[in-house]
Amino acid sequence: MRAITFLLLFREAAAFLPINSFFLSSTRTQRSTEATEKYSLYMKSKETNICHMEDSTKIPTQTWNPLRLAVLRLGLTEPMGTSPFNYGTYDGSFNCAYCGNTLFDSKAKYDSGSGWPSFWRSVDEGAIHYERALDRLECQCGNCNSHLGHVFLDGPKPTTVETSVLLQSPATDPRGQSSSAPLPRFCVNGAALKFERRRDEHEER
Repeated sequence: MRAITFLLLFREAAAFLPINSFFLSSTRTQRSTEATEKYSLYMKSKETNICHMEDSTKIPTQTWNPLRLAVLRLGLTEPMGTSPFNYGTYDGSFNCAYCGNTLFDSKAKYDSGSGWPSFWRSVDEGAIHYERALDRLECQCGNCNSHLGHVFLDGPKPTTVETSVLLQSPATDPRGQSSSAPLPRFCVNGAALKFERRRDEHEER
């Protein structure tokens, strides 16, 4: 536990230390500069409970949890296997922990064996925003641009998932060219998600 805590603190501190320019690549240094700017805006906005976004809009945050903010706003990755969402079954939606935007439905959740919560489709077009990050495709919240994780094209085969759910997959979800190609694997930090249980008909009444 102490080792995990040390690694988290080191990664968070590394984003702000000048030593970055000495041992990190120019790409990483630029990312650290952007992270520093985001962190400065976050600290300035703490008094008003509003965080400024890159597009100059203002979206109320729904969390001040340090780990969540480190993942969502600084782009850090939580340690493998530490999210409770890796275990158990769920029936409902997984929303952005920063703004509450609905991102994934539990019907598309599966055990990828990666150590992070995984989904093979997003909930709707526009729910996820994509950014090319070196050799990977980063997925962000489509509403507030918070970092969620990455997308890989090595998800489950189309024949192994529920057909009715598959047919409703957003056209914007990354897919291989072949119809038989594996579905996408949204590898998401659990700290970036909040689960909302699905209400049954009796509760809605």
